[in-house]
Amino acid sequence: MNKIYKKAILAAVVSVCGLFPFAARAAESEDEYKYIPSILIVEDDAEAAELESRGVIIWHRRADMALALVPVDMPAPEKLRGMSRSPRPRRAVPAMDEARKMFGAYRMHTGEGISSPYTGKGVVVGFCDTGFDPDHIAFLDADGKSRVKRLVYYDEPQGIRKVLDTPEEIAAWTTDNDGMYHGTHVANIMTGSYTGAGYSGMAPGAEIVAATSKLYDAGILSACEDIIEYAKSVGKPAVINLSIGSYNGPHDGSTLFNRYMSLLGEEAIICMAAGNEGNTKAFYQTTFSADKPDWRVLLYSSNWTQFDMYGMTDAWSADSRPVGVRLYIFDEYDRKVLWEGPEFDCSGPFEVSVSSDSDASFAGFMTGEIRARGYVSDLNGRWVTEVEYDTHTDEPNPSSNGAWARYIIGLGFYGEPGVHADVSADCQYTWTRVWPGYDWAGSDLSVSDIATGENIVVVGMYNTRSSLPSVMGGTIDRGSPEDVGKVNSGSGYGTLIDGRVLPHTVAPGCFIVSACNGHYLEAAPSRINYMNAVTELDGKSWYWASDGGTSMATPYVAGSIACWLEAKPDMTVDDVLEVIAAVNSHDYPDSGNPRHGQGWFNPYEGLRLVLGETGVEYVAAEDKPRVCISGNQAQIYNPGCRKLTVTVCGIDGRQTISSREISEAISTVDLSGLTKGMYLLTMQSPDGTQVSQKFIL
Repeated sequence: MNKIYKKAILAAVVSVCGLFPFAARAAESEDEYKYIPSILIVEDDAEAAELESRGVIIWHRRADMALALVPVDMPAPEKLRGMSRSPRPRRAVPAMDEARKMFGAYRMHTGEGISSPYTGKGVVVGFCDTGFDPDHIAFLDADGKSRVKRLVYYDEPQGIRKVLDTPEEIAAWTTDNDGMYHGTHVANIMTGSYTGAGYSGMAPGAEIVAATSKLYDAGILSACEDIIEYAKSVGKPAVINLSIGSYNGPHDGSTLFNRYMSLLGEEAIICMAAGNEGNTKAFYQTTFSADKPDWRVLLYSSNWTQFDMYGMTDAWSADSRPVGVRLYIFDEYDRKVLWEGPEFDCSGPFEVSVSSDSDASFAGFMTGEIRARGYVSDLNGRWVTEVEYDTHTDEPNPSSNGAWARYIIGLGFYGEPGVHADVSADCQYTWTRVWPGYDWAGSDLSVSDIATGENIVVVGMYNTRSSLPSVMGGTIDRGSPEDVGKVNSGSGYGTLIDGRVLPHTVAPGCFIVSACNGHYLEAAPSRINYMNAVTELDGKSWYWASDGGTSMATPYVAGSIACWLEAKPDMTVDDVLEVIAAVNSHDYPDSGNPRHGQGWFNPYEGLRLVLGETGVEYVAAEDKPRVCISGNQAQIYNPGCRKLTVTVCGIDGRQTISSREISEAISTVDLSGLTKGMYLLTMQSPDGTQVSQKFIL
């Protein structure tokens, strides 16, 4: 197994969406990995059984997809359906006292102005995260017993799935990761019930299902299956929080992860973080022309020293037309190109590699390898060019006193006139810096790629405070008071290729005081000095820490939706999105800032709307027209027999089927004349309102 392939298995990561984690995840030994966590295409039981006979572990299946663990020692040339060309499993990289005041959210719990209090009682709330402590006082009931009804521990590379579903098993559990507290912090925001410290969560009456994992795609999706399975077993609705993010990808919802997540979203309300790269210049959108035939960019490593570069940058065309790439080594000191990769044919599918073992001129500046590949994705019909790098240089920049490297990687993307490209750095290992004479990258597609699927609620963040209490006494300043009440500059956002605007809503996320994993502090007691508060009861201490990010905003929304489901348990994700849109506030400064997405979350007015105690009109999603794509036909359901104009356009906006007017309850649109690709079907009524759905043939 080659080095870059093996490191891709070990380190392709989806991040936990917190801004200020105290501890990074500890490095994991390559020797520990036995399986590649994967999403595979599996058509039937016979195919699944054949894979299992060869050592593949399949945890769950939906439609034609399987959440699987592929043995690392399976012959490398073998390509299983659904695995990328270079099997690169994606892994997510992981204060309530003020936040609950925003828009009167606390009134849901007190019952002020409504018929009764709502706390999420009768609803299951779940999450997949890392660093969870089920024994924190935030998750104990009045008798001191854990409110966690099921805990599932995943170690995907080891092939481990451990289910704890008795009080005794859960009470004996410590934590999945004593180097993190992210999961504990997030879970309390969503559902913490201890009120004595002032940091309780949004659904304190809900049942809890906790899942922890290494945050690979397969583990995250399997965790959602576990939560849904438990909720079904007790006959209760479920809300799932995913405070995770990943940035490489097409940003159109077409990946296997997003396809699988969309199916899960039909059975639970799933809330996902928009991501924290809204102020990172790591995304670029361009359409090549005769005047602008290429775009070049320099790469920067996560530690900014540049001596070691590991990561991935990808470029997605708007259609099947190729985006080419050229590789460079750039001298940061003399500001010039020192090495230019060999030309290769990018007019069709390609895969090339440059390494210090095979290219002596490259080896004069760096050791390691850079791989580039381009192909048309069979998931969406769009061309993608991917560049992976794993390099090292010893040469320091003379102007840095040895602090950072002199030689860095540069990439040049190009295409025929009219070809569009969306370029993204991975935003965990590498970011971008401007190439002299070329445009800076921007942030207009900074929403997390795994948050771009259908049937989920995507959440951004705004700032709620600038100072925090300290367990040592006094306060800690964490930001400018002028930023309070404004959308956070790091909140991810984007207008997708199909026209969808994300996030759906923006909630309190920076800064939030919430529960801290007690085992995190046992592992490093000196961190106690950085805590914000402590609760001491019956000879035991529980601590409260601060963090910020869309990780914190997302469970705020998820817990609030659990209160809505207590009032109306049969709400679908479409219903929830209708309510969010109806009550989102737009009374904020800097209204033109795209980070606001579709507006600011108003949990109390949302509950009033669900209860029918507000003047805002709420139309259930089942009364809206909808479409189902089956084979080469679009089946349109029009319950109100409204007069609708139906159009079908390609992703470039050009109409592909003549407009058609319908008014029947059920109509069919023939799609057989369309070529393979992605399309947008729109149904518009005479008053201008419209419903659209993306589909892939």
